[in-house]
Amino acid sequence: MLKHYITLAFRTLLRNKFHGSINILGLAVGMACSLVIMLFVYGEWSYDHGYAKADRIYRIGISFFNIGTFANGPERTLEILPKEFAGIETGTRIRKERDVILQTKDKLFKEFVYYTDTAYFKLFDHSFAAGDAARVLSAPSEIVLTERMAIKLFGKADVLGETVLVGKEKTPHQVTGIVRDPGFNTHLNAQIWLSIQSKLTNEPAWSSAAFHTYVLLRKNFTREDLQAAMEKIIDNHVYPESGQPMGFKTLEDYKKNDMAVKFYVQPLQDIYLKSKLNAELMPGGNESNIYIFSAISVFILLLAAVNFVNLTTARATRRAKEVGIRKTMGTSRSKLAGQFLLESIVTSSIALVLALFLSEIFLAIFEYVTGTPLLTTLWRNPYTLPLFIGFSALVGLISGIYPAFYLTSFMPAKVLKGQFIATSGVNFRNFLVVFQFTVSISLIVGALVVQQQLQFIQTKDLGFDQENVVTIDGGRNLKTSAEAFKNELARQPGVVLSSFHTGEPGSKRILTFYTWQTAVMDHPITINTYFGDESYIPLNGIRIIQGRNFSKDLASDTASVILNESAVKALGLPADPIGATVNDTQKIIGVVSDFHWESLRNTIQPIAFVRSNDPTEIGFKLESQAIPAFLLNAEAKWKQLVPDEPFQYHFLDDNFAELLNKEAVFGKAINIFTMIAIFISFLGLYGLAAYTAEIRTKEIGIRKVLGATVTEIARLLSREFLLLVAIAFVIASPLAWYATNKWLQGFAYRTEIGLWMFGVTALLAVLVALVTLSYQTISAANQNPVDSLRSE
Repeated sequence: MLKHYITLAFRTLLRNKFHGSINILGLAVGMACSLVIMLFVYGEWSYDHGYAKADRIYRIGISFFNIGTFANGPERTLEILPKEFAGIETGTRIRKERDVILQTKDKLFKEFVYYTDTAYFKLFDHSFAAGDAARVLSAPSEIVLTERMAIKLFGKADVLGETVLVGKEKTPHQVTGIVRDPGFNTHLNAQIWLSIQSKLTNEPAWSSAAFHTYVLLRKNFTREDLQAAMEKIIDNHVYPESGQPMGFKTLEDYKKNDMAVKFYVQPLQDIYLKSKLNAELMPGGNESNIYIFSAISVFILLLAAVNFVNLTTARATRRAKEVGIRKTMGTSRSKLAGQFLLESIVTSSIALVLALFLSEIFLAIFEYVTGTPLLTTLWRNPYTLPLFIGFSALVGLISGIYPAFYLTSFMPAKVLKGQFIATSGVNFRNFLVVFQFTVSISLIVGALVVQQQLQFIQTKDLGFDQENVVTIDGGRNLKTSAEAFKNELARQPGVVLSSFHTGEPGSKRILTFYTWQTAVMDHPITINTYFGDESYIPLNGIRIIQGRNFSKDLASDTASVILNESAVKALGLPADPIGATVNDTQKIIGVVSDFHWESLRNTIQPIAFVRSNDPTEIGFKLESQAIPAFLLNAEAKWKQLVPDEPFQYHFLDDNFAELLNKEAVFGKAINIFTMIAIFISFLGLYGLAAYTAEIRTKEIGIRKVLGATVTEIARLLSREFLLLVAIAFVIASPLAWYATNKWLQGFAYRTEIGLWMFGVTALLAVLVALVTLSYQTISAANQNPVDSLRSE
C-alpha cells in the first residue's frame, strides 16, 4: 500500500509539473534558508553548554569608581572567597595577554595566551590527547597547547616534552599537556595556556580588574548564595580596606555611592549572549539579534509552507472527483488523509534534495554576511543528513495537514453531481496570501530602517576627524630614540601633524581612568582620561570651543586639563569653566565639543585631556596620497632602531569600523532574508495567478467576445490580488513600525522612521505583485476566445 501511495504521489507531481515545481522550489528555498539560520542560532545559544559542570560554573565581575562594569576583577577575590564561603568547590583565575612572542627553534609567532592554573582544567573539562589534566600548569614554566596550535608551532601534534620560548626574555616553557578541540562553541577560546604564577603579585587593592575569576559551586548551592557571599566580602573586607580610607562614614553610604566596589555574578552559560560587561575574553553575541534571526527563520519556513498549502488547496477541484469516487468505493477518510500527507512528504523530500545544494550556497552567503564561516560544508557533521531528513519530514507533515483534511472533506454526492464549487476555500487562500505579503512587507520596512540607521551611523559627524590618521603602536620600544623617530618621520612629504599619546578615540587598546573632583564635590567621579602632547587634540581634529590647547612653551600646562562638554556638566562646573581648578591643583585651560568615542548605542561620556609626552603611541596626520610611502619609510626606520620588535600600526578609522562591523553584518543579513522572503512570496502569488487564470478561462473568453480589451481583463484579474497586497500593507505597517522602533531604542543616537519608508515599501510590494501577475494575466487576456470556449 505504501508503494502504491508513493507511486500515486509521483504521478500527481508529473501531471502538474508547473505547480509541482513551484511547490518544490519554494519549499527547498525555505527549508535551506531556515535550516542554515537555525544552525547559526543554535551555535550562538550553545556557547559553553558543552562543559559537563557548566550549570555550576559562575564568573565574578566587578565595578568600581563609576568607570563601568568589568568581566574581570581583583586578584584577592579567589584568595578570600573560598575561606569565607563553603559553597566553592574550586576556582580559577585567567589573565589574557595578546601578542605574546613564542619561539620554537628558528620560528617566531605572536599569539594570545591564557595565564591560568591547574584548576582551570577541573572547571572546564577538556579532553587531553597527552599529559595529565590534574597536574598541568603546577610549575611556573609549563605550557599547554591544543593539537591545532601544536601543529602550527611544531608542525606536528605529538610535542609533549618539547620546549617553547616565551616572551622577549625567551623564557623556556615545557609542553606538559596537549588538548583536543572541544567540539563545541565556548567563549574560552584559548589555544595556549601558561602557568599564572609569574603574574600573581599579591595586590591588596580591591579596585582592580586584572584577572577573570571563575568558580565551581558545590551541589545544592545557588547563584543567590554566591551573590550573598560577595556582599559579605564587601561588608567585611572591601569597605574597611577601601571604603573607609576614601572617607565614607558608614557602610550604607559607601554601598549607595557610584564609587563603591560592586560584584557581578554571572552563570557561565549566560556570558556569551547576555553579558554587557567590559573586558570580555572575547566579543559576545547579540541576544536581540538572535531572537530576530530565529523569528525570520520561522517566518521564511512558514512562507514556504503557506505556498504549499495555498497551491494544494487551490487545485483541490482537480482532485474533487477522485476523492468522491474513492469515497464511494469505500476508501476511508483516514486512508485518503494518509495518502495526501504522504504526497506532501514526498514533495518535501524532493525539495530536500534541492535544499541540500541550496544550503551550501546559503553557507557561502552566511560567510559573506558575517565574515566567518558557519560550517565549511554541511557534510562535515555526521548528524547533518539525519537532521535534514527529519526536518524535511516535519515540514512536509506540517505543510500537508490542512490540505489533507481539506481534500478529504469533500462530500461524494455533491462532487459527483457537479455541485462542488471551484472557488471553495478561497477565503482561506486569500488569508494565506495576506500573511505572506504581511511578512514580506514587514521585512522590507525593517531592511529600510536598518539601512537608514547604518547610513546615519556612517555619516554622522563624530565630532572629530578620523580620516588619514595612522598610529604606530609600541612607541615605548624605541626608548630614547622615540623623539628622533617621530621628528624624522614628521619631515616626510605629506605629513601634516605628529603626536605622542597613550590612546585615541574609539580604541579599546588602552583605556585610562582618573578620578576628578571640584572643591564643592563630596566625592570624586571617574572620567576617561586621554594623555597626549600639544599636537594630540589637533591631530584628531577635536574642536576646541572654549579656552586654548596645550602649549609646549608653557611648563604650567603639565598641571592643566582640557575637558569635553559632558565632563564640564558632570563636574558641576559653570558654563565658562576656564580657569577653574579641579583636583586641588589642575587648572582648566580649555573645553572641547563632545565627540563620539564609542558606539552610537552609547551616550557621550565625560572626557579629560592631560598633557603628556609618553610615546606609548605615535600618531601621524597624513595627506591621503602620502600614506603608502610614509608607511614604507616608517617601517624601514623602525627596523633600524628596534629590529627585534615587530612594526605595527593601525588607522584611527579602523577603530570605528570595528564598532560598526556587527551592525553592518546585521544589515546585510536583513537584506538577504528580505529578498528570500520576497522571492518565496513571488512564487506563491505566481502559482495562484496561474491557477486563477486557468479556472477563469471561459469567463475571459466570454468577456472578450463581449468586447472587453486585454487591459480591462488584465486589470480584472490583477485587482483581487492587489487588494490582498493592500490589506497586507495595512496590517504590516503598525507591526513593522513597532518592531523597528523597538530595535532603534538600542541606540542612544538614531535615525527617525520616516513615512517615505512605508511609501517605498508599498510601491515595491505593488511592483512585485504586478510583475508577478503580469505574465499570467496578459497571457490569459490574449488567449483566443475560440480556444477558451471550445467544449471539453
